[in-house]
Amino acid sequence: MIKLFYLFFCRESKGYLINTNKSWFSLAFFLLCILIFPLTLDRSYVSLDKISISSIWICALFANLISLESLFKEDFENGSLLQYHVSNIPFSIIVTTKVFCHWIFTGIPIILLAPLFLIFLSGSYEDVVALFFSLLLGTPLFSLLGMPFSAMTLCASARAPTLIFLTIPFYLPVIIFGVLSVNSFKNDSFSEYYLLSAILCIGIIFLPYITIKILKESLK
Repeated sequence: MIKLFYLFFCRESKGYLINTNKSWFSLAFFLLCILIFPLTLDRSYVSLDKISISSIWICALFANLISLESLFKEDFENGSLLQYHVSNIPFSIIVTTKVFCHWIFTGIPIILLAPLFLIFLSGSYEDVVALFFSLLLGTPLFSLLGMPFSAMTLCASARAPTLIFLTIPFYLPVIIFGVLSVNSFKNDSFSEYYLLSAILCIGIIFLPYITIKILKESLK
């Protein structure tokens, strides 16, 4: 099982490094969105430091959505998923490697870049640690929550719009608690972090199982 996981992990990682639509495009989208905020706001009415946390979370959400469409699409269209199913390869390994690689190549770059952009937008180092830990809990939730919907919309004709409209309502609580966690960190309150951690633990247990069921149904 470990060897099989390693083989799938290497294959998926190679796909992210080669295919620009999987990781590089979403990261570029995140960077462009962050750079647009200072250009579109009038500093005389709105201070960037007041909306910097929210803007980073919103940009992280849409950057994640862009990469979700290709999570299972290529393997479904070229018949790899059907071949895995016929060959009795455990879908648990396939789903685990895909969500893990998705977070590594889309979530982790955002986690590392977000504190730098927070300093760029607000000019302060005050919330850097709080933002880092909130995104550390929030970005894997983005990947986990989007995974079942990516599998569910494999056969949809208008796949991208359907995926966006289905996924965003489930992303909203993560964004709300993520932004609140950064703001409450100053008051030594960690309740939102505990809540995000609890949601993440539940998601790790149940969401891959739900995704496996959806993928098997889509192959029938």
